[in-house]
Amino acid sequence: MLLIKHFEDKDLFYKFLKEKIGVFFREAEQRAFEGIFHCVYFSDPSIPPNALFESARKSCVSIFHKDGRTVVCGSEAKLKDFCSELVKYPEAKKLAQEILESFIRYRKKYFQLNYNQKILPLGLKTAIMGVLNVTPDSFSDGGEFLEPKKAVERAVKMAQEGAEIIDIGGESTRPGSKRISAEEELNRVLPALKEVRRELPDTWISVDTYKAEVAKACLDEGADIINDVSGGTFDPEILKVVTEYRCPYVINHMKGRPETWKEEPIIYEDVVEEISQFFKNQINKLKELGFREEEKIILDPGIGFGKLPEHNVEILKRFHEFKIFGKILMVGVSRKSFIGLILEGFLNRKTEPKERLFGSLGALAPAVLGGASIVRVHDVKETREFLALLDAVRTYDVS
Repeated sequence: MLLIKHFEDKDLFYKFLKEKIGVFFREAEQRAFEGIFHCVYFSDPSIPPNALFESARKSCVSIFHKDGRTVVCGSEAKLKDFCSELVKYPEAKKLAQEILESFIRYRKKYFQLNYNQKILPLGLKTAIMGVLNVTPDSFSDGGEFLEPKKAVERAVKMAQEGAEIIDIGGESTRPGSKRISAEEELNRVLPALKEVRRELPDTWISVDTYKAEVAKACLDEGADIINDVSGGTFDPEILKVVTEYRCPYVINHMKGRPETWKEEPIIYEDVVEEISQFFKNQINKLKELGFREEEKIILDPGIGFGKLPEHNVEILKRFHEFKIFGKILMVGVSRKSFIGLILEGFLNRKTEPKERLFGSLGALAPAVLGGASIVRVHDVKETREFLALLDAVRTYDVS
């Protein structure tokens, strides 16, 4: 019997070596990285090509190099040997260290959010962030939960259905939407936030805002997470607020602005690489401000936020690449227009946002399998059932 096997995790290969092949456990542990294959890409013209090629030759890895761009391919064990050779060159010592540290971050599977005397374990079970829009014009449910009473009822229902986090938003970011003042946003959000906090004291509450003034007021009223759709670009002062409060913070990637998406062309040379560079820049800004609790940083590539359908699909396909940051990853695909376009293209059927449940679940799968620990959704009950099966498969210990 011949099988082609692929191992994404050294622990799975360790178990395979030990149980299927009969390798002694100490040898299996030492050699487990030999079954994990990676391609490491970097662009650094300052590294002498001879250092790269000689290190690759001695460590028996494949290398491709042109105009300062390099990709090195091999098992994780061999790539570590490559770094051991590369570190001998002074100009490449920093790169070698970065590659090794990236492997450590990439392998991280379990996380924990800790804030306001609440703990949320992540990794084994995918957490659900339920959407609660207290807006008159959101693309899917605008106007439905403007009244605090209805907002609380919706929040309680989502919590009962399995949402660990309630995400309250007071400003629509649908394409073409207009920005509103902090005062107007607070008038929408605070009444709902206060009532939800009173009714659900142990539930995590996130506030979807990019404004420093709104974030500060909501944190003072008991919010636990700031979910910034701009990732700190629309109002940079928000970075100082989350640093001061030391709260969990979602860095969401957005290209352009909602009010101009329909007019401006959306162009990426490499969408995942551009998002990754954005994450790196914003994380560094937080560090410079004194944000030391990096385990509270949550990264969201911003599906639909200044992306064409093909960009969204590519992000889902390559979601695992964001694991290189070793941070909590979040994704929001629920009811978005690219799902409607794909359904129309494949099934020749137009859909309204509320008719995209199954498409939304299908779009969630690659992101969760690629490392997303939190999913932002409208349909909590159905998503919880879907994730029960997906998490069971994802975490099943098989050799």
